[in-house]
Amino acid sequence: MTPLDQLRILAFKILIKYSNPYLRTLVARRYGAKIGKGCKIFSVNFGTEPYLVSIGDNSEVASNVAFLTHDGGIWVLENQKRFEGTKFGPIIIHENCYIGYNSIILPNVEIGPNSVVGAGSVVTKRVPPNTVYAGNPARLISTLDQYLDKCNAKNTGQIKYEDKKRVLREIFKD
Repeated sequence: MTPLDQLRILAFKILIKYSNPYLRTLVARRYGAKIGKGCKIFSVNFGTEPYLVSIGDNSEVASNVAFLTHDGGIWVLENQKRFEGTKFGPIIIHENCYIGYNSIILPNVEIGPNSVVGAGSVVTKRVPPNTVYAGNPARLISTLDQYLDKCNAKNTGQIKYEDKKRVLREIFKD
């Protein structure tokens, strides 16, 4: 890798980590990530192969999410002279998905449309459409309709920003 390549990677990592969601999306696209319209991308680690990441329209990716598009574990096998090559794989997130804070998405994972990945999840396999997955490894928590029922049962209503602190303290007082 040339010094210029190293500088480009460093610039990419800095912009992806510290810029606003709009600029972050532009930078990720510039480095090859396929990101649809209306997406919100927070502080995300696109790894060394952002061009293997695809995010559908109207999806949101929370902070500290890591997209791992290769298997680094082969290092051990290479050192033992038992494996020669690479193991890369794409990550495909379809439209209207939410990827929660601190999640890790591994190579060759596809997340179906209208799906939620809970915070702190490690996604190792395909997430079907209209589902909520969470955990390590991520597993089925509920369907999207069941999640809607849970949300409706605990709905705190529309709250104006300026009233938020007062209203939430009233709702959750001891």
